[in-house]
Amino acid sequence: MIVIIGAVADLPRTLSWFEKRPLFGRQVMVTRPISQASSLIKELTSCGAHVICQPAIEICPPQNWEAVDAALQDLARFDWLVFSSSNGVRFLLDRLLETGSDMRALGGLRIAAIGPGTAEALQQYRLAVDLQPDQYRAEALADALVAEAPNRCFLLPRASRGREVLAERLTAAGATVEQLLVYQSLDVSVAEDQVSEQLAAGRVDWITVTSSAIARSLASLFGDQLKESRLVSISPVTSATLRELGLSPAVEAEDYTMAGIVAAIVQAESAQR
Repeated sequence: MIVIIGAVADLPRTLSWFEKRPLFGRQVMVTRPISQASSLIKELTSCGAHVICQPAIEICPPQNWEAVDAALQDLARFDWLVFSSSNGVRFLLDRLLETGSDMRALGGLRIAAIGPGTAEALQQYRLAVDLQPDQYRAEALADALVAEAPNRCFLLPRASRGREVLAERLTAAGATVEQLLVYQSLDVSVAEDQVSEQLAAGRVDWITVTSSAIARSLASLFGDQLKESRLVSISPVTSATLRELGLSPAVEAEDYTMAGIVAAIVQAESAQR
């Protein structure tokens, strides 16, 4: 007979909390650009998941800043500055600072943000949001702004690709709209070898899909291999894109945020245990 005494005797009890975390034993692939993935990785890890990263897109500056600089020098003609992503916030406001100006240049503008992540990015520049919709999508942002639209001028910083619904709705409501390309969203063309091997072996339990651009890039990178894992979609728009690509989301976040993505996975896993 072997008798264990001392601190070692408590080890199984000490480790049990780790094993009881809701995503313990699950491997999740995060597909956001590395520079934007930290909060999602942290939340997944805190729930016990093992995380691997395969960015599906990369975010970079525009090919030139001429149009951006021209708009920044003429901000007085705009009534509203409308941000639909935290990337738009960072690229536009960093450029404003690089040109020798500061946040006082925005003093005459009202600011709208599509959701809490974008509003948080603005707070990092000491800017408050005048309007944020209850639902974090372009349609809801448009609904919230249409009453302000007639005879008003809107500046919409945006990516090199994306939906046109916000600009179209505001224009139809009588606004003058200028869309300003402040960053590029480019597909990643080559997957990490380790990630491809894990997918091929069926070892990836979940894949996060946090935008339509990411959905399309993932389909290009991995094709039908994606069907071996469960896809978690951030929103109905992203889910619709996945279905257009012949892919079915296993779950969809109720809250269109990174926390919503994690909650959707946890809920699905809890239902199976």
